[in-house]
Amino acid sequence: MIYLAYPILLTLATAMERTWPGWLLVRDQGPHLVLATVIAIALSAGPVAGCFGGLVGGVLLAGVEDAWMGGLLIGYMGLGIVIGLMRGQLLAERVLVASLVAVVATPVAELVRLVFAAPPGPGAWLLGTAIAAPYTALAAAPVFAAVRAVTSLFMPER
Repeated sequence: MIYLAYPILLTLATAMERTWPGWLLVRDQGPHLVLATVIAIALSAGPVAGCFGGLVGGVLLAGVEDAWMGGLLIGYMGLGIVIGLMRGQLLAERVLVASLVAVVATPVAELVRLVFAAPPGPGAWLLGTAIAAPYTALAAAPVFAAVRAVTSLFMPER
């Protein structure tokens, strides 16, 4: 049942990320809500669920934006696995950990995407990544709370 709830959360995150209000954008950059959701899934349920979340999130994002699917899948699935494997060491029950992980994971995911589809100029990419990382960290707190609530609902032994 949890593997039905996570795609629903990722679909909502994708819709919110792609329709983020213009007045909340910082230099045309919003938070990476799908990445924050993948991070929260990996911290809440482990590497297998994190990989699954990265797969679903990457497919959903590639379907709504003009991006190479390979970069999204490798970046998001890889981060889901690594974060899920480190969750016991990272005090995975803390919201602050999700925000700190988002600050590091956002540039990592953007670097992986950079390998697959280089932007026309490095300046805009660097500025966008520098804005997205803290913005995603702020958004990671409510996303983590929602994912933890869903996880504890369907996986009460955790």
